[in-house]
Amino acid sequence: MLKIVVKLLDVFTLDYIPRLPISVRTRLFYIILPLRKYRDKIRMNKPVNQVTYQERVEFARVSREGINYSGIKLNEFHPEVDITKITNAKFNTHKLTPKNPKSDVYGIYFHGGGYYSGSVISHKNLLSQITASTNMVTYIFEYRLSPEAVFPSAHDDSKEIVTFLDNLEVGKDSIWIGESAGGGLATGLCVDDSFKLRPKKLILMSPWLDLSNKNKDRNYLKNKDILILLDGMHMMGEYYAGEHDPSNPILSPVFADFKEFPDVLIQVCSNELLYNDAVEFSKKLETINSNFELQVWDNLWHAWQFFPIKEAEDAREKIVKFVNSESYSSSK
Repeated sequence: MLKIVVKLLDVFTLDYIPRLPISVRTRLFYIILPLRKYRDKIRMNKPVNQVTYQERVEFARVSREGINYSGIKLNEFHPEVDITKITNAKFNTHKLTPKNPKSDVYGIYFHGGGYYSGSVISHKNLLSQITASTNMVTYIFEYRLSPEAVFPSAHDDSKEIVTFLDNLEVGKDSIWIGESAGGGLATGLCVDDSFKLRPKKLILMSPWLDLSNKNKDRNYLKNKDILILLDGMHMMGEYYAGEHDPSNPILSPVFADFKEFPDVLIQVCSNELLYNDAVEFSKKLETINSNFELQVWDNLWHAWQFFPIKEAEDAREKIVKFVNSESYSSSK
């Protein structure tokens, strides 16, 4: 019975709502997403210390299939963007090229998925929309995922690909774009003193910047967030952290000390669990007089930019403005 309900839920969410007028989609997603959150709660019906490794692998497998399917159904691949696989990259990496790309800059996309899911398949359609909007060549790559691989695997893989692309696009500036866990991953590289490459600009969409359980404000937000389970988020953070302290600054950049930082745009929703990650990190940027902007949306959900709604289009417009601006520090 549960499988039938889940199937009907997926059909309504991924097949029906995106076909409706864009003016009604946000409200319908806002109604249906809490049901998907409840579905995830049923799937995660054990305390963290009672979940076996094989159960974690199976959970990840189902989640990976789900996010791949969602990414394909929620967004269409932009018809004016070409995609090619980079054959000599160590990890699965694809290049997205718009019709008339900028000649002096390229983008690197760090996909989300809680460090246990996400792929080129799940995010290429969304990235094609960003690529077309910004008129910038972008790359998307896959990194090793938890629970099969734990920290610092995803970070090491990202360093390797960023270095590879820096050598491939010699003389050009880079703009890094990170969503959810990918936002934390990209930011972790920026605060890692052992890694010297930095982007000219950093774009963070609902970034996961604190894998620890120290932020008590999340208890207040857990019932406001219609998409993410608080216990599930902490569990995934612990899984990826492995033997390391989740408050390690590279894992959780809200705890990092740094004196300089690239220009950064942060987009977050005020009722998502990761809202305070963005706020606290912005406070750090403010203390060093960094050039940044924190943009806050109300009454949405985590990574709403992933969904075919008007607010996602608005967010992309602001990303385009950030990419094209020489200086960007105004408020939303």
